[in-house]
Amino acid sequence: MSDRAQAQDGVRKAVEAYAAAVSAGDPQAVREAFRPDAYMWGYLGRQLVAAPIETFCEVVADDPGVDEWARAYTYTIHSVEVSGEVAVAVLEESGYQGHDFTNHFSLVRADGVWKIAGKTFFRRDRSEGRDLDRG
Repeated sequence: MSDRAQAQDGVRKAVEAYAAAVSAGDPQAVREAFRPDAYMWGYLGRQLVAAPIETFCEVVADDPGVDEWARAYTYTIHSVEVSGEVAVAVLEESGYQGHDFTNHFSLVRADGVWKIAGKTFFRRDRSEGRDLDRG
């Protein structure tokens, strides 16, 4: 396997670790998918959210309904682009806490390990079938 293919595989595994962690409702596994200094930005409807990733870990920890929504949770990694020791990946989630999300991840490889450094996301309204931020 080429270095590029190995890097892309490593990025996919890091994103899949994120998906497994959120669908298991496991805040510690979510922490492990991210760099400790990671940050997130995005939209929940029209509300802009910006917070350290630990805030997201708290949301995962406080979710009492994970057993109900996780059965219907699916995801697709749409793209992975690697440039040396950095990468970007796009993850589409369906059914996360009853909503659909598009996540844009920035990743960094340090000491041979890919970790998510930043998460930028938006939530789509399933009932309307359109992006909320497009009005």
